[in-house]
Amino acid sequence: MNERSFESEVPGDGVMVELFASIGFEVADEDSYNLLAEYAENSGERSRVHRGDVTLHGRCWKLADGLEVWSILYERAAEIYYADCRPAFRSRYVHHVQPWELIEYDEDGEAIVRGLLPGGAEVIFELQNLTELNPCVFREGYLHIALAGLAYNAQVQAVAEGEFTSTRFELAERLPGLAEEACENDYFIRGRVLAWRDIQNPVTQSELIWLYIDCGKIRLEVLANRRTLGGRPQIGATIAASVWLQGHVLEETEIEARYEGVDRDFEPSDFWTRLRRGN
Repeated sequence: MNERSFESEVPGDGVMVELFASIGFEVADEDSYNLLAEYAENSGERSRVHRGDVTLHGRCWKLADGLEVWSILYERAAEIYYADCRPAFRSRYVHHVQPWELIEYDEDGEAIVRGLLPGGAEVIFELQNLTELNPCVFREGYLHIALAGLAYNAQVQAVAEGEFTSTRFELAERLPGLAEEACENDYFIRGRVLAWRDIQNPVTQSELIWLYIDCGKIRLEVLANRRTLGGRPQIGATIAASVWLQGHVLEETEIEARYEGVDRDFEPSDFWTRLRRGN
């Protein structure tokens, strides 16, 4: 197999280093990046998708508590190489987007989804599990998605009792001072902590933290490395963070497996209106 260099994937500004740190891996150079891709290749669940004369081979190395490492191999005729290796987190809560569009970069092993949440908030995120999905999913007018931000950095902000704190969920490329270095799916968020818990990477023993944050336009799951989190989280605290938004498209079987009972955010009448007699 011809392995394309990963040098371009480990930029000097430390972007990829910070992203892998959010799931508990230290990736400081090309060698450690390649080593992580090898682990994903050897230990990951295999999937693939065909695009004309191109085949993308996915490798999903599942750790624990939703932590994942994805590597993608690009194959075309006799040419095959590692196109990408990236951190991932398969989140708990389900959103849906409608309308939506999918943009694929096959040679880079990447795909981006852009869509609207109920209420009109736009989301742009890296699609992690393209190679796992039945193509029929993309014939629907809406997508069910599990969405989470991997934090470059996060900070607990001091807010005086009774003081109003504005929420934010904005693309980094639209903000002064962040636009130049931002990926198209980078966001700046700020909001109130609804829930949080500790997570440990079982391979590196790194201490991570899962946060569920009310950002106004969206309630978003965020994963951060404990050592990059400034301040101590608690329910009701305000947190500001820069995140790389990523997610997974869910099929019906996955959604059913996540069912935990009636969602109390909805009125009983909302469920009755969905019932229709077929005769």
